[in-house]
Amino acid sequence: MMRCADLFRAVLFVAGAAAAAAPATAQDANFLLPIAEIDRILREGEIQVLDVQPSRGLPGERTYRVTLQSGDHVLQVKYAPAGEGADEFNNRPRYELAAHDVQLLFLDERERVVPPTAIRAFPIDAVRATVARTGDAANPPERTFDEWPMTLVALQYWMFNVDLPDDLPDDDRLEEDEVYERLLGNFNLLTYVIGHSDSNRGNFVQSMDPEWPRVFSVDNGVAFASEESDRGTRWRDLRLDRYPASAIDRLRDVSLEGLQAQLGVLVQFELRDGNFVEVEPTENLDPGRGVRSDGERIQLGLTESEIRAMHRRIVRLIEWVDEGRYELLP
Repeated sequence: MMRCADLFRAVLFVAGAAAAAAPATAQDANFLLPIAEIDRILREGEIQVLDVQPSRGLPGERTYRVTLQSGDHVLQVKYAPAGEGADEFNNRPRYELAAHDVQLLFLDERERVVPPTAIRAFPIDAVRATVARTGDAANPPERTFDEWPMTLVALQYWMFNVDLPDDLPDDDRLEEDEVYERLLGNFNLLTYVIGHSDSNRGNFVQSMDPEWPRVFSVDNGVAFASEESDRGTRWRDLRLDRYPASAIDRLRDVSLEGLQAQLGVLVQFELRDGNFVEVEPTENLDPGRGVRSDGERIQLGLTESEIRAMHRRIVRLIEWVDEGRYELLP
Protein backbone atom coordinates (compact mmCIF):
# COMPACT_ATOMS: atom_id res chain seq x y z
CA MET A 1 0.00 0.00 0.00
CA MET A 2 1.32 3.45 -0.91
CA ARG A 3 2.10 5.67 2.07
CA CYS A 4 0.51 9.14 2.38
CA ALA A 5 3.83 10.86 1.65
CA ASP A 6 4.33 8.76 -1.49
CA LEU A 7 0.82 9.58 -2.66
CA PHE A 8 1.52 13.26 -2.16
CA ARG A 9 4.75 13.06 -4.14
CA ALA A 10 2.94 11.23 -6.92
CA VAL A 11 0.40 14.04 -7.05
CA LEU A 12 3.22 16.58 -7.28
CA PHE A 13 4.76 14.64 -10.17
CA VAL A 14 1.47 14.84 -12.06
CA ALA A 15 1.21 18.55 -11.29
CA GLY A 16 4.72 19.13 -12.56
CA ALA A 17 4.05 17.23 -15.76
CA ALA A 18 0.88 19.22 -16.41
CA ALA A 19 2.86 22.43 -15.97
CA ALA A 20 5.81 21.49 -18.13
CA ALA A 21 5.04 24.33 -20.50
CA ALA A 22 4.90 26.96 -17.76
CA PRO A 23 5.38 30.54 -18.97
CA ALA A 24 8.64 32.36 -18.37
CA THR A 25 6.75 34.97 -16.36
CA ALA A 26 6.10 32.56 -13.47
CA GLN A 27 5.87 34.24 -10.09
CA ASP A 28 8.51 32.12 -8.36
CA ALA A 29 9.46 28.48 -7.85
CA ASN A 30 6.06 27.59 -6.39
CA PHE A 31 3.67 29.55 -8.60
CA LEU A 32 3.49 28.98 -12.33
CA LEU A 33 1.53 32.17 -12.93
CA PRO A 34 1.64 35.65 -11.37
CA ILE A 35 -0.34 35.76 -8.12
CA ALA A 36 -2.70 38.42 -9.48
CA GLU A 37 -3.61 36.23 -12.44
CA ILE A 38 -4.19 33.20 -10.21
CA ASP A 39 -6.44 35.33 -7.98
CA ARG A 40 -8.43 36.51 -10.99
CA ILE A 41 -8.94 33.01 -12.36
CA LEU A 42 -10.02 31.60 -9.01
CA ARG A 43 -12.45 34.43 -8.31
CA GLU A 44 -14.04 35.11 -11.67
CA GLY A 45 -12.36 33.26 -14.52
CA GLU A 46 -14.35 31.03 -16.81
CA ILE A 47 -13.10 27.53 -16.20
CA GLN A 48 -13.26 24.18 -17.92
CA VAL A 49 -12.60 21.07 -15.83
CA LEU A 50 -10.04 18.78 -17.46
CA ASP A 51 -9.43 16.20 -14.74
CA VAL A 52 -10.53 15.40 -11.18
CA GLN A 53 -8.82 13.24 -8.55
CA PRO A 54 -9.25 12.89 -4.77
CA SER A 55 -6.80 15.28 -3.10
CA ARG A 56 -4.72 12.55 -1.45
CA GLY A 57 -5.54 9.86 -3.97
CA LEU A 58 -7.91 8.00 -1.65
CA PRO A 59 -11.63 7.25 -2.09
CA GLY A 60 -14.22 8.89 0.13
CA GLU A 61 -12.46 12.26 0.44
CA ARG A 62 -14.26 15.60 0.61
CA THR A 63 -11.69 17.62 -1.36
CA TYR A 64 -10.40 17.08 -4.86
CA ARG A 65 -7.42 17.97 -7.03
CA VAL A 66 -8.92 19.51 -10.13
CA THR A 67 -7.02 20.35 -13.30
CA LEU A 68 -8.78 23.19 -15.04
CA GLN A 69 -8.32 25.44 -18.01
CA SER A 70 -9.08 29.15 -18.08
CA GLY A 71 -8.28 30.86 -21.34
CA ASP A 72 -4.70 29.97 -22.25
CA HIS A 73 -3.84 28.84 -18.71
CA VAL A 74 -3.94 25.34 -17.26
CA LEU A 75 -3.63 25.06 -13.49
CA GLN A 76 -4.54 22.78 -10.64
CA VAL A 77 -6.64 23.66 -7.62
CA LYS A 78 -7.91 22.08 -4.44
CA TYR A 79 -11.68 21.92 -4.92
CA ALA A 80 -13.69 21.72 -1.70
CA PRO A 81 -17.51 21.77 -1.94
CA ALA A 82 -19.23 23.10 1.17
CA GLY A 83 -21.74 21.05 3.08
CA GLU A 84 -25.24 22.15 3.90
CA GLY A 85 -25.08 25.59 5.52
CA ALA A 86 -21.34 25.95 4.74
CA ASP A 87 -20.41 25.96 8.42
CA GLU A 88 -19.56 22.47 9.66
CA PHE A 89 -16.43 21.14 11.37
CA ASN A 90 -13.43 21.00 9.03
CA ASN A 91 -15.50 22.31 6.14
CA ARG A 92 -15.94 26.03 6.66
CA PRO A 93 -15.01 27.80 3.41
CA ARG A 94 -14.98 31.13 5.21
CA TYR A 95 -12.08 29.97 7.39
CA GLU A 96 -10.00 29.06 4.33
CA LEU A 97 -10.58 32.50 2.81
CA ALA A 98 -10.06 34.27 6.14
CA ALA A 99 -6.67 32.59 6.64
CA HIS A 100 -5.63 33.81 3.20
CA ASP A 101 -6.79 37.36 3.91
CA VAL A 102 -5.27 37.54 7.41
CA GLN A 103 -1.78 36.98 5.98
CA LEU A 104 -2.22 40.10 3.82
CA LEU A 105 -2.20 42.15 7.02
CA PHE A 106 1.49 41.51 7.67
CA LEU A 107 3.18 39.66 4.79
CA ASP A 108 4.41 40.83 1.40
CA GLU A 109 3.47 38.81 -1.66
CA ARG A 110 6.66 36.76 -1.78
CA GLU A 111 6.35 35.95 1.94
CA ARG A 112 2.75 34.69 1.87
CA VAL A 113 2.18 31.30 3.42
CA VAL A 114 -1.39 30.55 2.28
CA PRO A 115 -1.85 29.92 -1.46
CA PRO A 116 -4.34 32.01 -3.46
CA THR A 117 -7.82 31.08 -2.26
CA ALA A 118 -11.33 31.99 -3.36
CA ILE A 119 -14.93 30.94 -2.87
CA ARG A 120 -17.25 30.46 -5.83
CA ALA A 121 -20.95 29.71 -6.12
CA PHE A 122 -21.51 27.01 -8.75
CA PRO A 123 -24.74 25.32 -9.90
CA ILE A 124 -25.20 22.10 -7.94
CA ASP A 125 -25.39 20.07 -11.16
CA ALA A 126 -21.98 21.35 -12.23
CA VAL A 127 -20.44 20.50 -8.86
CA ARG A 128 -21.94 17.02 -8.87
CA ALA A 129 -20.70 16.44 -12.41
CA THR A 130 -17.19 17.51 -11.39
CA VAL A 131 -17.07 15.20 -8.37
CA ALA A 132 -18.64 12.32 -10.33
CA ARG A 133 -15.60 12.26 -12.62
CA THR A 134 -13.66 10.60 -9.80
CA GLY A 135 -15.96 7.57 -10.00
CA ASP A 136 -16.46 7.78 -6.24
CA ALA A 137 -20.10 8.17 -5.17
CA ALA A 138 -19.39 8.14 -1.41
CA ASN A 139 -19.71 11.91 -0.91
CA PRO A 140 -22.17 13.45 -3.39
CA PRO A 141 -22.19 17.26 -3.05
CA GLU A 142 -25.19 18.93 -1.46
CA ARG A 143 -26.95 22.22 -1.97
CA THR A 144 -25.42 24.75 0.38
CA PHE A 145 -28.85 26.30 0.96
CA ASP A 146 -32.12 24.44 0.41
CA GLU A 147 -33.76 27.31 -1.47
CA TRP A 148 -31.13 27.56 -4.24
CA PRO A 149 -29.69 24.86 -6.56
CA MET A 150 -26.10 25.90 -5.94
CA THR A 151 -23.07 24.88 -3.91
CA LEU A 152 -20.33 27.08 -2.49
CA VAL A 153 -16.89 25.74 -3.35
CA ALA A 154 -13.54 26.78 -1.84
CA LEU A 155 -10.83 26.89 -4.50
CA GLN A 156 -7.15 26.99 -3.56
CA TYR A 157 -4.22 27.05 -5.95
CA TRP A 158 -2.34 23.75 -5.95
CA MET A 159 1.29 24.74 -5.70
CA PHE A 160 4.19 23.46 -7.72
CA ASN A 161 7.59 22.38 -6.39
CA VAL A 162 6.60 21.66 -2.77
CA ASP A 163 6.90 18.59 -0.59
CA LEU A 164 5.91 17.32 2.81
CA PRO A 165 8.65 18.33 5.29
CA ASP A 166 10.23 15.43 7.14
CA ASP A 167 10.60 17.56 10.26
CA LEU A 168 8.89 20.81 11.08
CA PRO A 169 10.81 22.67 12.21
CA ASP A 170 14.14 21.38 10.97
CA ASP A 171 16.10 22.30 14.11
CA ASP A 172 19.54 22.06 12.50
CA ARG A 173 18.53 24.30 9.62
CA LEU A 174 16.85 26.68 12.04
CA GLU A 175 20.20 27.32 13.73
CA GLU A 176 22.18 27.72 10.51
CA ASP A 177 19.85 29.33 7.96
CA GLU A 178 18.40 32.75 8.83
CA VAL A 179 16.27 32.83 5.67
CA TYR A 180 14.61 29.57 6.72
CA GLU A 181 14.13 30.99 10.22
CA ARG A 182 12.46 34.14 8.86
CA LEU A 183 10.14 32.24 6.55
CA LEU A 184 9.22 29.71 9.22
CA GLY A 185 8.57 32.63 11.56
CA ASN A 186 6.09 34.12 9.10
CA PHE A 187 4.35 30.76 8.85
CA ASN A 188 4.16 30.40 12.63
CA LEU A 189 2.83 33.93 13.08
CA LEU A 190 -0.02 33.11 10.72
CA THR A 191 -0.88 29.80 12.40
CA TYR A 192 -0.79 31.51 15.81
CA VAL A 193 -2.91 34.50 14.80
CA ILE A 194 -5.63 32.34 13.20
CA GLY A 195 -5.51 29.73 15.98
CA HIS A 196 -4.69 26.84 13.63
CA SER A 197 -5.82 23.70 15.44
CA ASP A 198 -5.01 20.80 13.14
CA SER A 199 -1.44 19.51 12.90
CA ASN A 200 -2.36 16.67 10.53
CA ARG A 201 0.56 15.86 8.25
CA GLY A 202 -0.28 17.17 4.83
CA ASN A 203 -1.77 20.42 6.07
CA PHE A 204 1.67 22.04 5.79
CA VAL A 205 4.06 21.80 2.85
CA GLN A 206 7.48 23.28 2.16
CA SER A 207 8.99 24.77 -0.95
CA MET A 208 11.80 22.74 -2.48
CA ASP A 209 13.51 25.95 -3.55
CA PRO A 210 16.72 25.86 -1.43
CA GLU A 211 17.07 29.65 -1.55
CA TRP A 212 13.49 30.43 -0.49
CA PRO A 213 12.25 27.50 1.62
CA ARG A 214 8.82 28.81 2.54
CA VAL A 215 6.50 26.67 4.64
CA PHE A 216 2.87 26.92 3.51
CA SER A 217 -0.35 26.25 5.39
CA VAL A 218 -2.58 24.65 2.76
CA ASP A 219 -5.49 23.51 4.95
CA ASN A 220 -6.91 26.06 7.38
CA GLY A 221 -10.41 24.74 7.93
CA VAL A 222 -9.75 23.96 11.59
CA ALA A 223 -8.85 27.38 12.96
CA PHE A 224 -10.32 30.51 14.53
CA ALA A 225 -13.20 29.28 16.73
CA SER A 226 -13.21 25.73 15.37
CA GLU A 227 -13.19 22.64 17.51
CA GLU A 228 -9.75 21.03 17.78
CA SER A 229 -8.55 18.25 15.52
CA ASP A 230 -7.62 14.90 17.03
CA ARG A 231 -4.27 15.24 15.21
CA GLY A 232 -2.96 17.86 17.62
CA THR A 233 -2.62 21.63 17.74
CA ARG A 234 1.17 21.98 17.61
CA TRP A 235 1.26 25.11 15.45
CA ARG A 236 -1.50 26.97 17.23
CA ASP A 237 1.20 28.23 19.61
CA LEU A 238 4.33 30.31 19.05
CA ARG A 239 7.13 27.77 18.73
CA LEU A 240 10.20 29.81 17.80
CA ASP A 241 12.52 32.15 19.69
CA ARG A 242 12.70 34.89 17.06
CA TYR A 243 10.29 36.42 14.57
CA PRO A 244 10.71 38.88 11.67
CA ALA A 245 10.59 42.48 12.86
CA SER A 246 8.79 43.58 9.68
CA ALA A 247 5.86 41.24 10.35
CA ILE A 248 5.67 42.24 14.01
CA ASP A 249 5.72 45.94 13.11
CA ARG A 250 2.78 45.48 10.76
CA LEU A 251 0.84 43.53 13.36
CA ARG A 252 1.36 46.43 15.80
CA ASP A 253 -0.75 48.57 13.46
CA VAL A 254 -3.67 46.13 13.36
CA SER A 255 -6.72 47.44 15.20
CA LEU A 256 -9.92 45.71 16.21
CA GLU A 257 -11.90 48.13 14.06
CA GLY A 258 -9.67 47.41 11.07
CA LEU A 259 -10.08 43.66 11.50
CA GLN A 260 -13.85 44.01 11.67
CA ALA A 261 -13.87 46.10 8.49
CA GLN A 262 -11.63 43.71 6.55
CA LEU A 263 -12.76 40.32 7.82
CA GLY A 264 -16.37 40.81 8.85
CA VAL A 265 -17.49 40.32 5.24
CA LEU A 266 -14.93 38.28 3.32
CA VAL A 267 -17.03 37.64 0.25
CA GLN A 268 -20.54 38.48 -0.87
CA PHE A 269 -22.70 36.97 -3.59
CA GLU A 270 -25.88 38.31 -5.17
CA LEU A 271 -28.52 36.47 -7.17
CA ARG A 272 -28.49 37.73 -10.76
CA ASP A 273 -30.28 36.03 -13.65
CA GLY A 274 -30.61 32.86 -11.59
CA ASN A 275 -26.91 32.64 -10.65
CA PHE A 276 -24.96 33.87 -7.65
CA VAL A 277 -22.08 36.15 -8.61
CA GLU A 278 -19.49 37.82 -6.39
CA VAL A 279 -20.08 41.51 -5.76
CA GLU A 280 -18.51 44.22 -3.63
CA PRO A 281 -19.47 43.66 0.02
CA THR A 282 -22.19 45.81 1.54
CA GLU A 283 -22.95 46.25 5.24
CA ASN A 284 -22.55 43.25 7.52
CA LEU A 285 -25.96 41.56 7.65
CA ASP A 286 -25.30 39.91 11.03
CA PRO A 287 -21.93 40.28 12.82
CA GLY A 288 -22.85 37.40 15.13
CA ARG A 289 -23.02 34.85 12.30
CA GLY A 290 -20.37 33.65 9.88
CA VAL A 291 -22.76 32.67 7.06
CA ARG A 292 -25.59 35.10 6.33
CA SER A 293 -28.30 35.47 3.70
CA ASP A 294 -31.33 37.69 3.19
CA GLY A 295 -33.04 36.14 0.18
CA GLU A 296 -30.89 37.52 -2.63
CA ARG A 297 -27.54 38.04 -0.89
CA ILE A 298 -25.10 35.64 0.72
CA GLN A 299 -22.23 36.82 2.92
CA LEU A 300 -19.39 34.84 4.44
CA GLY A 301 -17.09 36.32 7.05
CA LEU A 302 -15.68 36.00 10.52
CA THR A 303 -18.02 36.60 13.41
CA GLU A 304 -17.57 39.44 15.84
CA SER A 305 -16.41 37.01 18.55
CA GLU A 306 -13.93 35.29 16.20
CA ILE A 307 -12.42 38.64 15.27
CA ARG A 308 -12.17 39.74 18.91
CA ALA A 309 -10.40 36.48 19.83
CA MET A 310 -7.90 36.97 17.00
CA HIS A 311 -7.27 40.55 18.04
CA ARG A 312 -6.56 39.38 21.60
CA ARG A 313 -3.96 36.94 20.26
CA ILE A 314 -2.27 39.76 18.33
CA VAL A 315 -2.24 42.05 21.39
CA ARG A 316 -0.79 39.27 23.51
CA LEU A 317 1.92 38.62 20.91
CA ILE A 318 2.99 42.28 20.91
CA GLU A 319 3.08 42.32 24.71
CA TRP A 320 5.30 39.25 24.77
CA VAL A 321 7.68 40.80 22.22
CA ASP A 322 7.88 44.03 24.21
CA GLU A 323 8.57 42.07 27.40
CA GLY A 324 11.54 40.40 25.68
CA ARG A 325 10.02 36.94 25.55
CA TYR A 326 10.72 36.79 21.80
CA GLU A 327 13.57 38.36 19.86
CA LEU A 328 13.23 40.08 16.50
CA LEU A 329 14.97 39.24 13.27
CA PRO A 330 16.14 42.34 11.38
